[in-house]
Amino acid sequence: MKRLFTGINRNTANLILTVLASQAIEGVPEKKASGRYDILIQKTDQDRAQYHLDQYARENPQQPWPRSEGFPVYPPLSAALFLSPAALAAALVIALIHYYLETSGTWSQTLFAYGISPYFLGQGETFRAITALFLHSDAGHVMGNMAGLILLAGPLTRVTGPGTGLFFLLAAATSGNLLANSFSMDTRLSIGASTAVMAAAGLLAARQALNKRFRFWQPLAAGLILTALFSHGPRTDISAHLFGFLAGVGTGGIFFPLFCVWHRPWMEPFALGLTLLISGAALYAGLPRLSP
Repeated sequence: MKRLFTGINRNTANLILTVLASQAIEGVPEKKASGRYDILIQKTDQDRAQYHLDQYARENPQQPWPRSEGFPVYPPLSAALFLSPAALAAALVIALIHYYLETSGTWSQTLFAYGISPYFLGQGETFRAITALFLHSDAGHVMGNMAGLILLAGPLTRVTGPGTGLFFLLAAATSGNLLANSFSMDTRLSIGASTAVMAAAGLLAARQALNKRFRFWQPLAAGLILTALFSHGPRTDISAHLFGFLAGVGTGGIFFPLFCVWHRPWMEPFALGLTLLISGAALYAGLPRLSP
């Protein structure tokens, strides 16, 4: 469990427990030898608890309020670091896929079966908006996106959880690919996880934009600058980068407020399973294209 408050008096402890109970959050009082109390909650309830306690404190400024030992409702990303098993796993998956395709000599065939273009989207093959995220042109391409996932998807999954973080990322990256390939009529195939990397940047920017400590536009401006910095190179799909970021901002603006209020422990394995199921279904949908 997470220690939310320490060394508070009995009246304040009762008030905090009442606020938590009103939101169906279980708070556990722990009495110390000094006669004062610590308040403990489940770690998965931390964001919701802090959110509602902050709301109560703002609505009742005359009420003395102890200092919280927990994270704020939107914890600083510096506290998350970059080491996330979920992000590392995602980076490893795209590396293994590229290695297999290169060594098996099936890269060109797989590119045609799973790459995305406006032409194939027009044929109703929307699964390509997902499968294209797992394909890369060469070792430099895949290594660059591996680094991007670790640096940006890492903090995302640390502050949300591995399941919901990857689900948010897949939803935003898929939306970004669909948008990027809906405003042209060429047949060029696009591939790469860079849309997901930029979507992660957009999700983080949206999360910080919702943080009351920042002006709303500041994290969004920082995210746009980051997107511009990563959008150089002769084969860079600038539209995929831009729409990936914008889709991340939109997805975050919808999901994060709901996440803080409705998140439950069971949602992590459920969201992870749903992410794997959707990805697997997209892969299966393209199998006929691989048939000789």
